[in-house]
Amino acid sequence: MTDLYDMNHITRQKVKEFAAENNYPPPSSTLIPIFVSLVTRHKLSIIMGQIDETIDRLLVLNARLDEAVEESNLVAVVLIKDRLNEEKAKLRVYERLLEKESPMPKKETNGITDEMIERAKDSPMEELLEQYGYQVKLHRTHCPAHGGKNPTSFSIKDNRGVCHCGWRGDTIALLMELEKCSFVEAVKRLQ
Repeated sequence: MTDLYDMNHITRQKVKEFAAENNYPPPSSTLIPIFVSLVTRHKLSIIMGQIDETIDRLLVLNARLDEAVEESNLVAVVLIKDRLNEEKAKLRVYERLLEKESPMPKKETNGITDEMIERAKDSPMEELLEQYGYQVKLHRTHCPAHGGKNPTSFSIKDNRGVCHCGWRGDTIALLMELEKCSFVEAVKRLQ
C-alpha cells in the first residue's frame, strides 16, 4: 500500500505544481483525489492498450511463422523469430510497468527480502551442522535428514548438501529439516 500512497502523493504534488505554474487556483482537497484516480486509470489504460497491441502483433507473427515453416523459407523463419523475441521483450517491459503503476497491493513478503534469502543461503552449511552436534570431516557427515549411521553419507559441496537417501538442498532447507520450521523462520534465523 505504500507504493500506492507514494504514487498518489507524487501525482498530487504534480497537480499542485501545474496549477501554480499556470496561475490556476489551487485544486481543492476533494478534486485532487478524483484527479489522481483519473490519471492513474489513464496510465493503466494506456499500458493495457500497449499490451493488447503487442499481443496482437505476437499472434500475427506466430501465424506468419507457421506459414514460413510450411513454405520451408528459412530466412523468413529466422527474421520472424527475431521479431517475435523483440515483441516478447516489449511485453515483459509493459508487464513490469503495469505492475509498478498498479494500485493493487503488492504480495506480502512476510518481512523477508531477496537479500535476506541470499545471505541465508550463503551461511556456511558445515558451521550450521557443527552447531547441531554433527562432526564434519572432509566435507562429509551423518545425514541429518534420515539419521543414517554412515559418517560419510551426507556430502557438502558449494554450500549444498546431498545424501544417498535423496535429500538435497541449501542451508535454508537444512535448517528447515533440522528445526522443522517454515522457510520464513529459517531465513530469519540464519541472518
